[in-house]
Amino acid sequence: MILQSDSLLLRIDLDHGAEVIDLVDLRSGRQLLGRPPFASRSPRAGDLDEETWTASYRGGWQLLTPNAGSACTVAGISHGFHGRASNDPWLLLEHGAAGATLRWAGHGLTVERRFSVTDATVHADVRWEAAERSPLLAVEHLALGIELLHPEVVIELPGGRAVEMAERGGPPRAPGDAPRWPELALLDGSRERGDRWPLTRPRSRLACVQDVPEGTARVVNARTGAGVALSWNHEQLPHVWIWHEVRTSGGPWRGMTEMLVIEPASVPHHRGLETAIAEGQAAWAEPGLPFSYGFSITVLPGDG
Repeated sequence: MILQSDSLLLRIDLDHGAEVIDLVDLRSGRQLLGRPPFASRSPRAGDLDEETWTASYRGGWQLLTPNAGSACTVAGISHGFHGRASNDPWLLLEHGAAGATLRWAGHGLTVERRFSVTDATVHADVRWEAAERSPLLAVEHLALGIELLHPEVVIELPGGRAVEMAERGGPPRAPGDAPRWPELALLDGSRERGDRWPLTRPRSRLACVQDVPEGTARVVNARTGAGVALSWNHEQLPHVWIWHEVRTSGGPWRGMTEMLVIEPASVPHHRGLETAIAEGQAAWAEPGLPFSYGFSITVLPGDG
């Protein structure tokens, strides 16, 4: 499915998580979204383990829900890695040249996601409803690619406590002495600047900037100024996950991946819905009290 304005083109795959697999700046011809360096397998629906989910990953932009991060079990029910809505088919309710409304249902929840494109901005409004009180996590999983990373990327956030995350088993919240962004506390006890990185330096970081004071971010190419400005309701998404991979991780990433994933998130860790419920961090939808927010991406053309 294609959505388009005079400035932007989006391509959305309804059969694989309603993910945006292309975001193209028509003014410059730049493809803004990141890609992994491997051919993906065919989409798989259902609650998946991390290896299976990753095998079908094509980069782009997904909504992670009702789980995000590690697979887990809640009340005897399995929740897959990054939530099955990120890889299940979605139903198309309405489609125009510059807008579409989509729906997914599962785990007691119904999720509607409305995309609209105006000039250089794409906006996603998301709403969760439930017949019975149901827990959820929500993460906007936006992968950005080489057009922004080469030769150096700049990540601007308004603040927050910044810590490296463990993919499994890390602490559910930042320690009290966690530094303020752009300083980043690493798992080995050292610290580094997290807001600038040249592509010549290998790196692998999974981090969280917790409790951002407002829902805004900018990611730009240090040389051209091309990039994206993000905005969202930070009351619902008060944290930002950052996964930055520069030719370091093996396995499916083959030591070749160059990608930056910026992820406004409802939860400050990667441990999944079970831990979030136990720590009082899960969001909830219930009859008459839906969970909802808006998320916008404005494309910055830079030098063209």
